[in-house]
Amino acid sequence: MLLAVLAVHGGALLLYRQSTAAAADEAFASQVTSQLSLAREAVMRRPPPERDAETKALSSPHFEIGWSASAPPRPSFAADPALASFRDRLVAVEPSLGPDLALGMEGGDDPLHQRDLGGRFRLPDGSFLTFRSAHAPSLARTGAWAYLSTAMAILVGAAAVALMHRIAGPLRDLARLTGEIGRGPTVPIPEAGPDETRDIARSLNAMQGRIHALVSERTQALAAVSHDLRTPISRLRLRLDSVAELTERKAMAADLDDMQAMVDSTLAYLRGDADPEPRRVTNVASVLVSVADTSADTGRDVGYQGPGRALAGVRPVAFRRALENLVDNGVRYGSRVRMHLEVEEAALFVRVDDDGPGIASEDVDRAFAPFSRLEGSRNRHTGGTGLGLTIAKRTIEADGGSLDLSNRPEGGLRAEIRLPRPAAALDTLRHERGALETNGSAISASNAVAAARDMETDR
Repeated sequence: MLLAVLAVHGGALLLYRQSTAAAADEAFASQVTSQLSLAREAVMRRPPPERDAETKALSSPHFEIGWSASAPPRPSFAADPALASFRDRLVAVEPSLGPDLALGMEGGDDPLHQRDLGGRFRLPDGSFLTFRSAHAPSLARTGAWAYLSTAMAILVGAAAVALMHRIAGPLRDLARLTGEIGRGPTVPIPEAGPDETRDIARSLNAMQGRIHALVSERTQALAAVSHDLRTPISRLRLRLDSVAELTERKAMAADLDDMQAMVDSTLAYLRGDADPEPRRVTNVASVLVSVADTSADTGRDVGYQGPGRALAGVRPVAFRRALENLVDNGVRYGSRVRMHLEVEEAALFVRVDDDGPGIASEDVDRAFAPFSRLEGSRNRHTGGTGLGLTIAKRTIEADGGSLDLSNRPEGGLRAEIRLPRPAAALDTLRHERGALETNGSAISASNAVAAARDMETDR
């Protein structure tokens, strides 16, 4: 909008300048040629000794006429191209002035005549007629109207910037806040700005209320059903002892285990919508080591490679559950899982690699869908419940991170987690480093004092 205002102002300024200058120069040219024509006829009627007196009689305070038998000094030409166009206009009005007409801007000691128009042209007898006008072509100078117009354009531009800032500010806030919708609790959007922006914000707030009410109702219903299923599962486990056949009892126990796993996974998935656990600065490396040790204690081949300390802002219990889901997924389809941790200034990168068959690239998005199992078997040990990757992705994204799946070149699946390091984690890390450096300096100073004491003792 500002560029449009400036373009319109520039075009209007140019058109106004050209139109008014052309009209003024046309009138000025007619006046100059008329006076020069009258002066030439009057001078040519006089003998040379009387021509000076004649030119003085023809002169006025605003237009001086002079005569010279020889060529007078050539006037100093200004670089303004308006003089060339004005000369062409004079010749066009009075062709008899001829090609010898010369124009220039003459300066004087008088401040009122610093920019006077001067010139000379040859008479038929070889003498020269000179003139000096207190006025000049309008194109040779910029009037006060140009400055006033520019000032008005600046004011209009400033108003345009303020107006667009008032419109764009709420729009930027609206775009930023709408990007956070669906990643946690309701995001209140300020109803500010123009009427249209306020209407959009009001509609989005109302839409969020309806969506969260619908999701909450659905979550409560599913959670209640899943929770109530635990009671009949517990009663069936008590009745297993009355089954005499061992094979049948084991099969029923396996089915109950499947049902219990599905109920637990569903409840964990539904609890993720409103997990009360707060985020805090956590040593992610210790969580990875703990998950690896716990898995190794159960006989699974799970290992960890990386530093012993790396801070990030996460929900520790939820993050551990997400890692366990990724490890369980890797062990289920492969025989070995390795976790790697890389530390950068702004983020942590956790890789969970397995040696399984991997997944097709077109199935990556479907792998994160709730209750979606890429393996067609209904066996819990091969197909799972279809919620492990879903819970892991939701948990990590709730902490501001991301989870991506890809196939390893050497075979197997890689789950890569990116965790941003908030300012609190970085501040804690810098504080710890400063404390270590301070302690190191204190220890060095203490050692130096002890060494000096020993040297004094030796003396």
